[in-house]
Amino acid sequence: MKKYFLLALMAVSLVSCEEELSTNTPTLEVMNGYTFWRANNLAANVNSDGDLVIVGVNESENVTLFIDNYEFGGEYTLGVSNLNVATYSKTIDDKMYLYSTSSSTGKGYIKLDPVEKQVPGTISGTFMAEMVPVDEAMVLPEMPIVNLNKGVFFRIPLSYPSAPPQAPKQ
Repeated sequence: MKKYFLLALMAVSLVSCEEELSTNTPTLEVMNGYTFWRANNLAANVNSDGDLVIVGVNESENVTLFIDNYEFGGEYTLGVSNLNVATYSKTIDDKMYLYSTSSSTGKGYIKLDPVEKQVPGTISGTFMAEMVPVDEAMVLPEMPIVNLNKGVFFRIPLSYPSAPPQAPKQ
């Protein structure tokens, strides 16, 4: 009898298992130090030079990733030049604190997924950035360095520049 009860209990536990999944597509999320951060608004724009700018924003914070002349599957090192840059800004009491990985400051990477893993018209990849204040006088309290790690951007729709208007044919 005990065996039947245990068997019935196992069957009920398997049947009553429910998997609740939420979809976060598109998304840009990252660990800011030990705090989880997710953007409420997203944009990924490609300019006419082939540069990619990914922006994620929430109530008071902004994360921007800039890649010069991007290619799917590329890995871009941050903190080496002003060509590939990550920035973080936070506004508190009408003051904006800005951190960056620009030339010789900060470090990190941005990796774009290869074309086989991309959904057409979107961009996905990962990133990590350790940033320093742009203005040493404007440092967040107890935050001399911003450390964004385990960053993911997933299926953010790409916006391309509109084609210039063409002259009417005569």
